[in-house]
Amino acid sequence: MHEYSFSVFPNENFLDLRLFQYGWEQCAPLHSFGPFVRNHFLFHYVISGRGCLHSNGPDGATRYYDLGANQGFLICPGQVNTYYADKDDPWKYTWVEFDGLRAQEFLDAAGLSLAQPIYRPEAVPQGEAVRDAMLYIADHSQASTLHLIGHLCLFLDGLIQSSATRREAVLPGWTVTRISSVIPMRRASSSIRRSRALP
Repeated sequence: MHEYSFSVFPNENFLDLRLFQYGWEQCAPLHSFGPFVRNHFLFHYVISGRGCLHSNGPDGATRYYDLGANQGFLICPGQVNTYYADKDDPWKYTWVEFDGLRAQEFLDAAGLSLAQPIYRPEAVPQGEAVRDAMLYIADHSQASTLHLIGHLCLFLDGLIQSSATRREAVLPGWTVTRISSVIPMRRASSSIRRSRALP
């Protein structure tokens, strides 16, 4: 059965982030879209089933990705792409098309790009939270534009926090170190005093 929801965002006055269209679809077997080139970023989250993405990388060569539930894929502006549902287990996905002055920055933080278009969550519940944020947007097309932009921000934050390819934020002159064991507070404060005494 082929079911879908599709909405277009009605406001062009947002600059940092802007929605263009969003929805969800339960695809028919082998249902395909493309080859096509987008003008904005388009992110799909696979809710169930399977499908395939063909998209060109930074070198122009076409890459092929088999995708299943709890994965996602990014299509970048200017990228040639085709995607289609599996014959026996067609996918259901939700999508959001967006852009803006800070869109690239947020996607970079999630580790998603033309060279790395596949999203995998660090844990399934985190991925499901991203899915739910996208479905919320799709199911609330009558909400105010500011409300929807707020939920686009929540979606992008969830994408960054959950992505297995997330990049650590590093401030200039600082090094990020992950601490794998707990240091007793007395020892830690003693170490801090000693380190401050050193030139």
